[in-house]
Amino acid sequence: MTVNAPFSRREMGAKEWVQEDFPQSARIALLHLLHDLVHREYVGGWVEIDKEVRRLAREAPLEYELGDSETLRNARIDTEGILSRLPWPKVFDFCERLQSHLATEVHEFDFNGNREVLTDREEVQRYMADELQRIFLEEHFGYSFVGGEVKRRGRLHTRKQIAKAEPTLGDPRLDDARVHFAKALRCFDHPSKPDFENCVKEAVCAVEAAARRLFPHIKAKTLGDVINRIQGSGEGQLPKPLANTIGGLYAYRGAGDGVTHGGADGGKATQAIAEYSLALAASQIILLHEVASEAEADVPF
Repeated sequence: MTVNAPFSRREMGAKEWVQEDFPQSARIALLHLLHDLVHREYVGGWVEIDKEVRRLAREAPLEYELGDSETLRNARIDTEGILSRLPWPKVFDFCERLQSHLATEVHEFDFNGNREVLTDREEVQRYMADELQRIFLEEHFGYSFVGGEVKRRGRLHTRKQIAKAEPTLGDPRLDDARVHFAKALRCFDHPSKPDFENCVKEAVCAVEAAARRLFPHIKAKTLGDVINRIQGSGEGQLPKPLANTIGGLYAYRGAGDGVTHGGADGGKATQAIAEYSLALAASQIILLHEVASEAEADVPF
């Protein structure tokens, strides 16, 4: 199963990912998942969950009277309380332990006492992984749940650079650029099938859309046309060495293997190249916006 971001997140554009936090809304969503897992018998019950959160919180273990309804109720209440105050890195630890250690198969016994597996443990773990990833996407986390582990969505430097571009992309003139950049992020962040070729293509399209809208008087058809017209050493111009970096990324879009043209010989778009392209495109959009602002300030009235 492939878990896609919900509508509310797909349509939000290039917003900053939640990092170094597990907000209360996400903890509530996690509790909903725990109730679901207990109902499906995908975990051993609230007592087993309570034991694990207590261990992570380094709280003293308890003696439980298994089968006692009051004990089960208290285990659920204690779990909710501990999860609400658990430090955010420990909550991510719990997500990993939930899938790796608390998952259990569902089985029953027939009239002859033969054990029949209704849902095997691998299927339970797949379900948990999908539901955890769904929470991560709904909460717009800068992390993914992949292969039983919480993994950061790209390097921290890249995410910070992307975040810096978000105020710039809020300029109404950059609506088209924002759409392309959001597509590039979705291609890069796909939890099971990242599309690095289209990530690069959309990142460059974002730069091109920004350039054409920020310099409408040039009436350019391509990013190259804009760069050629605005490069120079004067006020409101782009120094040629920096213009070459923009041209280089634009050239890779056409030369990269499978990026725009099939069978091109510019090299494969790997994860590292896609991530670099995202960070570079974010920086280029910020730079073009600044150059355009300087050019407007130099117009005599």
